[in-house]
Amino acid sequence: MARRKGLVISDRQMQVVDEILEKLREVSRSRFIALVSTSGQPITTSESEHHPDTLSLASLAASSFAATQQLAAVLEEREFTLLFHEGHESNLHVSQVTDLVLLVITFGRETQVGKVRLYTNRAVEVLKPLLDSADDEQQDTLMIDDDYSLLADEAIDDLFADVE
Repeated sequence: MARRKGLVISDRQMQVVDEILEKLREVSRSRFIALVSTSGQPITTSESEHHPDTLSLASLAASSFAATQQLAAVLEEREFTLLFHEGHESNLHVSQVTDLVLLVITFGRETQVGKVRLYTNRAVEVLKPLLDSADDEQQDTLMIDDDYSLLADEAIDDLFADVE
């Protein structure tokens, strides 16, 4: 099991998460996707190109997201759940999955921003209940039973059902 600042992910959950990230990377045509803790620690990645500095990317993305949350407070907004940086060759999209987990995506100019946003929103809908165990104080760990596992597999399939 992977443990990150109170986050407990079973091997089965990690397998489901990895499947979701791989499908998201494929359908969105992203180069690199990482699930990272809000403390900046990488949890898992899906990549078409090896990123030599995953730790720095995770840490800086989490820091940037934390700064964005402070901007939201200054603007008297409850929260911002998305961070986007556009570059000449690469773009960075950071979405909040849970209070403890962020989804970091890099993609090139050839990839449509709207497509990344659409598929990312759909992936977050599936990832959030899988990873968000903080609300259930009676569980020390989030366990997946067979019924939930089947539902998660169906949700992954449904997630990208309309992809060509």
